[in-house]
Amino acid sequence: MTLGVICAMSLAWAGAAAGVPMSFAVSGTAFKVSASRLEGEGFVQYASVGTDRSGKGRPVAVTAIRSASLRDLCQSVITPTPLGAVTLRVEAGEESPVRIDDLVIDLERMRGDITFSDLELGRDAADSRVPSAAGPAGAYSQQASGLVIRDLRQQTSSMTAGMFHLTGMRLSVSAGRHECF
Repeated sequence: MTLGVICAMSLAWAGAAAGVPMSFAVSGTAFKVSASRLEGEGFVQYASVGTDRSGKGRPVAVTAIRSASLRDLCQSVITPTPLGAVTLRVEAGEESPVRIDDLVIDLERMRGDITFSDLELGRDAADSRVPSAAGPAGAYSQQASGLVIRDLRQQTSSMTAGMFHLTGMRLSVSAGRHECF
């Protein structure tokens, strides 16, 4: 399992480093992400439908941030196995922030304390502050030049990034449920 995760991370990094647009089949398994603080520039969010490999759709909020830094990042996913639940957990950004460019998330749930800069509600999603995540013409979106989220807690079904720099990264795989929140 660990070798598979390392290979997948390497392929994602190689594709992002080469500037290759990547698409993939979404597994349908939601994962959790938390951070004590996220600071971002260029924000857009609009409703859409995410589709998994089987073609099953689920409502999501496409959420994109042009550039972000995060403190105390934690990502966890639970995988059912014949031996019971197994948790894959990644943590980073305790001493210096995690940096991400061109972040796009299919968000299912989120909570936290948010402050927006230059907020625009109702802006056409096709006229996006994050060009890599432009929505359909005529679709409602909310956009901002910047945002700060404290005590971020989110559940998402997929995430892509042009660059994802994890400082002080720790990966663990353990039996049982050891989610970030």
